[in-house]
Amino acid sequence: MILELVVCFHHAVLGDDQGITDTIARLRDLTDSGDYAYYTDIAAFMADRPALLRSARWIEGESTVRGWCRHLVLARRSALES
Repeated sequence: MILELVVCFHHAVLGDDQGITDTIARLRDLTDSGDYAYYTDIAAFMADRPALLRSARWIEGESTVRGWCRHLVLARRSALES
């Protein structure tokens, strides 16, 4: 599962919308049992998409976690462009 999250990060950095969509779908399938289902939210946050789970309660709050995830993507994208 963690590998799919890494793949989603890769697609988000590259701006590959179809890759993100496909990876999030695979993550949903892998986390269908409920274990690690919050990975789908993290993937959505990285891609600046709406959260899918809505049952995850983030300690720092959803907007803070969303910002942190998105910042990782944007920072990596910026580093690649330099």
